[in-house]
Amino acid sequence: MPRYFLHFRGSGADDLDGEDFADDAAAIAEAKVAARELGRNRKKSSPESIVVTNEKGDTIHEEPLTK
Repeated sequence: MPRYFLHFRGSGADDLDGEDFADDAAAIAEAKVAARELGRNRKKSSPESIVVTNEKGDTIHEEPLTK
């Protein structure tokens, strides 16, 4: 299974361990859930997002935090 990394842009928090997902679509779906959850608790007004990268370091998706 391919490994993906979900980085939290705007906070400086990088995912160093990653997680295995079946494919790009599964990793993107997880990023959407994480962005919704983090967005609910967000106090900042600055733009933040979850950036999904693959094992090669290619960005495959960016999901903005939403409330």
